[in-house]
Amino acid sequence: MAKNIQPRRQTPRTTLESLDPEQLKSLVRDVLISMKTPEREDFIQALEAEMRRANFNMRAYLVPLGIPARNLEDLTPTEVGHFIRFLKRIVPQAMPAVERVTARYSDFVEKIAHSRDRLAA
Repeated sequence: MAKNIQPRRQTPRTTLESLDPEQLKSLVRDVLISMKTPEREDFIQALEAEMRRANFNMRAYLVPLGIPARNLEDLTPTEVGHFIRFLKRIVPQAMPAVERVTARYSDFVEKIAHSRDRLAA
């Protein structure tokens, strides 16, 4: 006897992958600007840890990008956005690490969902 099973409707999960590099840079910058300094520093430290876990050295990319931060805490929201845009364009293998970090922060999740809604309209 066949059951009449209705497929569940799933809302499309928007990821950083769905954003173009410029949108991604702006999103990262805007979210980091809206965060308080301790939360921003936590995000940057988490990003470095995830990058290291994925066998990428975050600091090795900063100088060639013209980002002179001696300490990761010195990074500005714009510099972090620029760095992540670079990863999306040039080192896409590093993006899963970025996705894992942004998924931990509700500000990013909300902003990405808002971006999805704007793209769908």
